[in-house]
Amino acid sequence: MTVVSTRDQILTLAQKAIAERGYSSFSFRELAAELGIKSASIHYHFPTKTHLGLEVARSYRQRFETVLHSLSAAEPAAALTAFTDIYRTEVQTSQRMTVCMMLAAEIKTLPEEIKHEMELFYQLNLTWLEAQLVIMELTNTAVLSRQVFALLQGGLMGAKTLGDPTYFDDVLGALELILAPVHRTFYD
Repeated sequence: MTVVSTRDQILTLAQKAIAERGYSSFSFRELAAELGIKSASIHYHFPTKTHLGLEVARSYRQRFETVLHSLSAAEPAAALTAFTDIYRTEVQTSQRMTVCMMLAAEIKTLPEEIKHEMELFYQLNLTWLEAQLVIMELTNTAVLSRQVFALLQGGLMGAKTLGDPTYFDDVLGALELILAPVHRTFYD
C-alpha cells in the first residue's frame, strides 16, 4: 500500500483547485478543511500561497518535461502525434481546464515567481515543438511551433468550454495546413 505524504496531498488538492477555479480562488483554509487538517499544517509545508502555487506550477512543468523527453525518442511525426494525443486525452477525461491554462488566464495578477514558472512551461513546449519541426526540415520553425501550441491550447479550451470534444479535432484540422506537405498522415 502506498502512503501519500501530507505534502503531496496538499499539492494534489492545490493543483485540482487551480485547474477548477484558478490560483486566486482557493485558500489554505479550504485545502485544510478538505484534508481534515489545520491550516498551520499547510503552512508547515508551504509558508505562503506563493510557495504552494510555485510548487504546483513547477511540479506540473517537470512532469510535462519528463513526458516530452520520452516522446523525443520517437521519430518527429510520431512524437507530434503523441504530443497532440496528450491534449486530446485531456479533452476527453476532464471537464476542468489545465493548470497552465488557468494560471495563464491569471498571469497579470500572479506572483512573479509563478509567472516565471509559467514562462518556463511555455518555453519548454515551444522549444520541444520547434526541435521536432527542425528535424522534419520545416522552415520558420519558431513561428510554426507557436502556431501548433496555440492551436492545441485553443482547441482544448474551446472543447472544454463547449463541452464538445469534436471541437478539438476540428481545430486540429488546421495543423494539416500548417505542416503539409511534410506529413500528410499526421492526423490519421
